[in-house]
Amino acid sequence: MVLGATGWQTFWHVTLPNIKWGLIYGVILCNARAMGEFGAVSVVSGHIRGQTNTMPLHVEILYNEYQSVAAFAIATLLALLALVTLVIKSFVEWQFERDMRAAAALPPERPLEL
Repeated sequence: MVLGATGWQTFWHVTLPNIKWGLIYGVILCNARAMGEFGAVSVVSGHIRGQTNTMPLHVEILYNEYQSVAAFAIATLLALLALVTLVIKSFVEWQFERDMRAAAALPPERPLEL
C-alpha cells in the first residue's frame, strides 16, 4: 500500500491515467493488424475449419469455393471495419493533441516554499 491506497486504487488513479493514450493507441493498432493479418495466420493456423478461422481466411475459403458474392460481402465488411478503425484512430489522435495543448496552456507549477 502507498499512503493507504490499495494496488487497484494505485493502478486506476495513478498508472492508468499516465498510460491511457498509449494503451488506447496500441489497442487500435492491434485491431487494425488483426483485421488485416493473412500470411502468418494462414501459415500457422493450419486452416482448421471452425477453429482457426479469421475473416481474411474466411474470404479466401469462400473465394476458393467459388462463392464470390459471400467473399466480397465479408471483404466489404472488413473494409468498413478498417474505415471505422481509421475514424477512431483519428478521433483518439485529435483528443490527445487537444489534451496536450490544454496541458501546455496551464501555468507552470510553483515549487513549494519551505
